[in-house]
Amino acid sequence: MSTATEARTALEHRLADICAALDGQVAFLNAADAGPKYHTDWSGAYGVPAPVLRPRTPEAVAALMQRLHAAGIRSVVQGGMTGLVGSAAPQNDEVVVSLELLNRIIEVDEIGATMTVEAGVPLETVQQAAQAHGLFFPVDLGSRGACQLGGMIASNAGGNRVLQYGMTRQSVLGIEVVLPDGSLLSHLSSVLKDNAGYDLKQLFVGSEGTLGIVTRAVLRLQPLPVSRHTALIAVDGLQQVFSTLRACRASLGPMLTSFEVMWRDYFDFVTQCLKVGRDPFDGAGSHLVLLEMSGFDRDTRRDESRLLEALETIAETVGTPFIVLAQSLSEAEAFWRIRESTGEAAHALGPSISFDISIPARHLVDCMARLRADLLRLSPDCRTLTFGHLGDGNVHWVIGIDDASVTDNIKAAVYRHVVEAGGSISAEHGIGFEKRPYFESTCSRVEIDAMRRIKRLFDPGLLLNRDRIFTMPVTDRTA
Repeated sequence: MSTATEARTALEHRLADICAALDGQVAFLNAADAGPKYHTDWSGAYGVPAPVLRPRTPEAVAALMQRLHAAGIRSVVQGGMTGLVGSAAPQNDEVVVSLELLNRIIEVDEIGATMTVEAGVPLETVQQAAQAHGLFFPVDLGSRGACQLGGMIASNAGGNRVLQYGMTRQSVLGIEVVLPDGSLLSHLSSVLKDNAGYDLKQLFVGSEGTLGIVTRAVLRLQPLPVSRHTALIAVDGLQQVFSTLRACRASLGPMLTSFEVMWRDYFDFVTQCLKVGRDPFDGAGSHLVLLEMSGFDRDTRRDESRLLEALETIAETVGTPFIVLAQSLSEAEAFWRIRESTGEAAHALGPSISFDISIPARHLVDCMARLRADLLRLSPDCRTLTFGHLGDGNVHWVIGIDDASVTDNIKAAVYRHVVEAGGSISAEHGIGFEKRPYFESTCSRVEIDAMRRIKRLFDPGLLLNRDRIFTMPVTDRTA
């Protein structure tokens, strides 16, 4: 038996003893039995087999972390494993703390329009529960059936309704977190106004599990739309895309809840190669805009008339005749299936580099032009899929390449242009391991040092989600 195998066996014996001491409150799987779903996230690029600990309650999470901390055992927290940057993928000598058994909706407050949930509840379950009470949870992702609320909070997930409702951060009122030493920090506030001291929850939203484990949260709900209306518009060029966005905002105001854009390269790949949906415009337009209007009038015809007026304005001011208004729920869903086939498209493209960037709208046209020029210089034969939430400046760019040797140069060029334009190298997916080298080179020393001090404050032993987002200096490391 090798030394590594002996060490892993000894670790698993220690973990089994810890779980036994917790009287069945933590389910244990050794690395051999855990299965691949705990090894890596949707990127498939990171992770190794690891033992899995599945606490059944928030209190069990606290008791477990207290024991892991005392034993000096490194851990990584997992939700639905739908991430793309490796934050939840276990590394050597890490054990997995999976929150999948914390899957209860504790309370829906119809008067206060809030919902209290455990971290392992899937997004789709939250959406359905809100709707059953005549309310609406606005954050929406294509992975809604698999992603979990704890992971969404840890990554500050975005999605296709950020334009109107904001990121996950804007829908979190209260939070409960288990710190790396097992301390339970609970502030499950359900009020909109709470200026009593530091708003500590904001440290944990978007922290990628590096500061603590979210176990419960109070979510802010919204009024349930009476109707939704969906339209697909073909335009030529990004300038026309932004003209369409301005016209929609002016005509629809807060009723405009989604403004998604698919470049022709993505739209044609999905409709022609994947055979998902169809092109109602027979190839017209370089960009396809998918917009959603949420209506609140009980007479849904009035809201539909308002959208029709907005579309007429777009046709006149933007100068495009290529507009289709979905006439049924099934037709609207068909449009959305095209937009949400991103994972299948990236997989079908083959070896690729994926970017999740945000660029200020005023610089997006010029920045994208520079990006494409550099890309063609570095990889003339590459294939691209381009789409995004352009209502909030977020572009997803998947680049298929046959020559892996150009990967680092392409990444460096893309991130350089994004930073020069005042944008972000991660709009919504996070940093994890995937973007860590570029994050550390694009942030100021003051920012990185501040983050490191916060990490050291909450996790001085560097035992939880170590080396995600940024590395710690050697002098700060333990074993």
